[in-house]
Amino acid sequence: MHKIQNVVDSEVCGSIRGNKQAMDALARGDYNGKSALSLSAKYEKLFPIEEYLQGGVKDRLQREGIDLSYDVTAIEPLRFETINYTTYAGTLILHPLNFELSMRQMYEAHSDGFGRVKGYYQHFRNTIKTTSSFSKYSFSDAKKVQAKEALVVLAGANKIKKHCCAGKMRMVLERFGRENVLFKKHPVSHDDVYDELNDFLGGIHFADAHADLFQLMRGSNYILSSFISESALVAKVLGKNVDHMDLWQNRDTTSFGHINYFLFSVADPLHWLDQAFASPKSGVICPDVDKDWKQKIDAYIDYIVGVRNIFEQGYVL
Repeated sequence: MHKIQNVVDSEVCGSIRGNKQAMDALARGDYNGKSALSLSAKYEKLFPIEEYLQGGVKDRLQREGIDLSYDVTAIEPLRFETINYTTYAGTLILHPLNFELSMRQMYEAHSDGFGRVKGYYQHFRNTIKTTSSFSKYSFSDAKKVQAKEALVVLAGANKIKKHCCAGKMRMVLERFGRENVLFKKHPVSHDDVYDELNDFLGGIHFADAHADLFQLMRGSNYILSSFISESALVAKVLGKNVDHMDLWQNRDTTSFGHINYFLFSVADPLHWLDQAFASPKSGVICPDVDKDWKQKIDAYIDYIVGVRNIFEQGYVL
């Protein structure tokens, strides 16, 4: 019997479309005793964008000595060798595998986007507040689960020890009371580390494995999320009290860290991101807003390759 995390892992799938196909395969079988999962239909809108990236954009980057990879993390030098692309709350995002330059692109995008906001926040707000579910994954037999005052959105079991602070989770348990905190496991994962976390924290309440994350977030007042979860953005749009549990020393190896950082560090994060996303320098492509997404991608590649070239001889090892 296959393990779910191997079936849908990005290393195996290699693309957004491949991830969708793997989830469809799950829908035709039963893995590890869990019911069929499906990937949200909103990600199908990203297929044409991925095809564009995998065509001429990838060829151009290869001529520059840059790889284009799906859903990877690493720490590369300033003259990076890889641009990562992945999904984020229904969008496709691009960034180099160098945290300093990933942060730089967001700061420069925020300045560049001034005065030309297109309405990304409005799009997220309308979609998130009117849809029945905005979860990335959904079960065919989703269970209705009563939310608690506080919700802890756990990362995949392979990332908890590296990225998530158990001390922060303990603080939440002490603040709200153990009976008022619900922990949500990542749906595409395994239980070993979660069992260890349960023992370490002295017994915690897990949501049913088939519970819908979005519905739990709607019913909770406080959300403990992380730099590696798009739930942070969703919770902010829902108007929840949101905090993170990230380990400072590992925030530089996250696909969303260069975006989620601002959700937890600026006075008006949703307005900040609305302005930043308007610029091609952000590397954020939202097909429902960016009708000119091909031009936006081309402009991003021009920008980030130019930044990379600044460091051609900037540092000698």
